[in-house]
Amino acid sequence: MTAPARVSVLLVTKNGERYLAETLQRVRAQRGRFQLDEIIAVDSGSRDKTLTILESHAVRVLRIPPQDFGHGKTRNLAAAQAQSDYLVFLTQDATPANAGWLAALLAPLLADPSIAGAYSRQLPRPHCHPMEWRRIVEDELSGRTESYLNSSEALDYANNPAFFYFFSNVSSVLRRSAWQKFPFPEVDFAEDQLWARQVLEAGYQTAYRADSLVYHSHGYGPWPNFRRHFDHARALGDIDSASRLSLGRMVPLAWRAARRDLSFWRWLTHQGRLRVGLRWGALALAWHLAALWGTWLGERKHSLAPSLARRISLQESIKQK
Repeated sequence: MTAPARVSVLLVTKNGERYLAETLQRVRAQRGRFQLDEIIAVDSGSRDKTLTILESHAVRVLRIPPQDFGHGKTRNLAAAQAQSDYLVFLTQDATPANAGWLAALLAPLLADPSIAGAYSRQLPRPHCHPMEWRRIVEDELSGRTESYLNSSEALDYANNPAFFYFFSNVSSVLRRSAWQKFPFPEVDFAEDQLWARQVLEAGYQTAYRADSLVYHSHGYGPWPNFRRHFDHARALGDIDSASRLSLGRMVPLAWRAARRDLSFWRWLTHQGRLRVGLRWGALALAWHLAALWGTWLGERKHSLAPSLARRISLQESIKQK
């Protein structure tokens, strides 16, 4: 009989007390043919109850100064400390939805050695606002109800590579041997997608698992949403060098997206048109305009002074808290 897969669960934490205890409880409650060897967290300066929660759940904690945090660099640090063959990355605010989350996430890697990594489907939390809720459930990259494999051998890869190398460390697993060959790029954002592109073009596959479910959503308003999209576009700009967004398209795109949000919310909540429009109409339009403006500016990062880019960046502001 084949020995159970050995697994390390790795987190990066900072001021994560809101969901952390629930997340760790769900991790410990997982069932399946695997052995959970350890949970490791790299904490970058928490000032709330995060460290106390980690200690109470027998998590091994590595502490680093806030200024040393980087999404790729810090996850590489956690992976280097891990002892297992499978490295599971989970953000502090991603809560497994059930006891089968981890077994479903591991399944493709156990079945096929050519698969370097897999990532989970995300679900909105109950208090999520309409714009984020619709984005999550309608996103074909992280919200689809069908699992699939990604490969650079796909017929459409050359025309639309970003679709195939999408990957999310909100909840993911990497084969340790693949990570040793291809550690995460040491970037502040989108390390997961940059990593996925490397492994796909080296001949590996990645998997999206629709049956591995985590609750994960943000309640960002327009300003944090602007900053989040700025970071994302800035991180991916070097591999998607051709801008797909012009200033003249922003208002029509935002208007159409906001109308879809309101229609979706009326359908989901069975509320009337007037009530939904008054409550969410202006905010939805502002939210999408902020996202588009942040994307446009992030795509033109080389035109910005470094000091201004740091002030805009959401990741930089989190480091400083």
